[in-house]
Amino acid sequence: MGASGSADARDLTALEALTPVLGIILKRRRSSTLSEYTPPEVVQNQAIFNSMAAVSEFSVYRLFPEEKFLFARYYRPGQSVLDLACGLGRTTLLLHEMGMVVRGIDRAELLIQTAKRRLPYLDLKVGSYESIDEPDSTFSHVLISFNGIDYAFPAAQRLTALHECARVLKPGGTLIYSSHNLKSLHWYSPYYRRRLRWKVRNTLKAFKEWDYVLEDGVHTFYASSRFVVRQTEEVGLNLLEIRGFCRLENEPIDRYFSPYIHYVFSKPTP
Repeated sequence: MGASGSADARDLTALEALTPVLGIILKRRRSSTLSEYTPPEVVQNQAIFNSMAAVSEFSVYRLFPEEKFLFARYYRPGQSVLDLACGLGRTTLLLHEMGMVVRGIDRAELLIQTAKRRLPYLDLKVGSYESIDEPDSTFSHVLISFNGIDYAFPAAQRLTALHECARVLKPGGTLIYSSHNLKSLHWYSPYYRRRLRWKVRNTLKAFKEWDYVLEDGVHTFYASSRFVVRQTEEVGLNLLEIRGFCRLENEPIDRYFSPYIHYVFSKPTP
């Protein structure tokens, strides 16, 4: 799931609407034991994705151009796909229609419940990419679409998720995921021109390798493509392809400044 493109005023309105919910959840967390402690950033992210506003935001069932290209290149009917952070089942549905054997998982109960009512014939369940309840080497492909991995918090949980993805992949299988690109926050980037105040607040982060950015009220991980590749290769996967937006008709520049980038990795065969 992604969180992008809204104005600052909309961000503030959404946070104000969620404030009572967040206050109740945070109070409960403070009363919990230390071993049960959940970072407030995680609580805030979960509250936003478990809201009717999220249901409205993500009730769109279509593939983006980069997804169409990559799915056509790497997926074949009859192969199995684990669709992590599937939200309302956008990619789950479309992969099912492509003839894939697909299972969708998301930690937001409201999104999964809504998706089950809308699409009762799909295999959907509540779960987390940080602890995937599946045997080793089960799926031909693992997918995390629309930057869903970027809402793992803290950063160590992102690496945990990548380890889990590698674990459940069959040898020779692919992991496809997209991730927010920190370099898109450079002041001279052609993107985010309609969000200048937000861009000014975050532009210095573009000189880092990775950082969290508060975007539409959600704590969101941004990183350079170099960092993303290095981190994913650390869990034993091999890079196959990087694909950015095709907007500027210059592939290196497109990839450098893309708001988010798609990555394809494979699990080595023995």
